[in-house]
Amino acid sequence: MRNNISVSALSEFVNEVKNSPEEGIASYGVELDWQSGTRSKVRTLPMEIGPHKVSRDFSWTIDEPRQLLGTNHAPNPQEYLLSGMGACILVGFTVGASVMEIQLESLKVSVKGKLDLAGFLNAREGAPIPFEKIEYEIEVVGDGTPEQFEQLRQKAVNYSPNAMTIKNNVEIRGSLKIGES
Repeated sequence: MRNNISVSALSEFVNEVKNSPEEGIASYGVELDWQSGTRSKVRTLPMEIGPHKVSRDFSWTIDEPRQLLGTNHAPNPQEYLLSGMGACILVGFTVGASVMEIQLESLKVSVKGKLDLAGFLNAREGAPIPFEKIEYEIEVVGDGTPEQFEQLRQKAVNYSPNAMTIKNNVEIRGSLKIGES
């Protein structure tokens, strides 16, 4: 056990996925329920890891600041997106450090991005809709060398499902179901 990560359990899971790839397929979901204005309540749906169903009972609120017509009662969708990417990098860094037998004293990941809202508002022809770039910074204290920490940084990002989902063009499909009033 290092950094509160069971390296032996991780090793067992890696071997399980190598021997039975279906064990490594994870399915996630959330459901958003509009509350009012720009506010919505989000709840997790059951998760699947391989053939195993995992109950997830978490909820949170999403809102916009007043300047973007919200009530400023919760983080907005972009803050959740950035936090999801940062948290994924943090997990990868922590697990990687544990595997490399590096003891961490502190770890902080900051993630920032800038939007041109003219794209979202369709207020200016050709204005970009997505973040033009996302920047992150990892601040770490521990018993690793600078070279080890740089190796961890690269692996944490390159093996982060969230960072790679944002970086690569991922297909998005949707549907519409209209109910009766």
